[in-house]
Amino acid sequence: MTGKTIVILQKTFDLNAVLGTPTPSVTPGDQLPAKVSSFDSISQLVGLVFLLIIILVAAYFTSKFVGGIKLGQLRNSNFKVIDSYRISPNKMIQIVKIGNKFVVIAIGKDTINYVTELDEAEVLIKEIQNGDKQNFKQILDKLRKNNE
Repeated sequence: MTGKTIVILQKTFDLNAVLGTPTPSVTPGDQLPAKVSSFDSISQLVGLVFLLIIILVAAYFTSKFVGGIKLGQLRNSNFKVIDSYRISPNKMIQIVKIGNKFVVIAIGKDTINYVTELDEAEVLIKEIQNGDKQNFKQILDKLRKNNE
């Protein structure tokens, strides 16, 4: 051999015994873990899917409940956003009705600035009519007619 050393271990030893950590001993009375049957796996899967459905239903009703409370607070509020105009991704101008006054505010990323106050005659209020609401099927039919 030219400059290389080969080491051959002739005796095997327990590394845990050398390092001082005990190794668990297996006695003949100890049982190995039993195999899990496919029925157990399927029942666990069905149980987890059922639990997921319960969590999703609870989240849905909780969000509906909280949304209803917030909507009730907004309807009885003295603040109402009349119109908004986005100037840039982080900046917009809004006309807000506060009590009986119309105020123009500029909203930035971290700031809100008062711009001016408007008279009621200067503000054009758009009323949203609830009677014109269409369901998805009506809108889809209208789109199909336009494409034909």
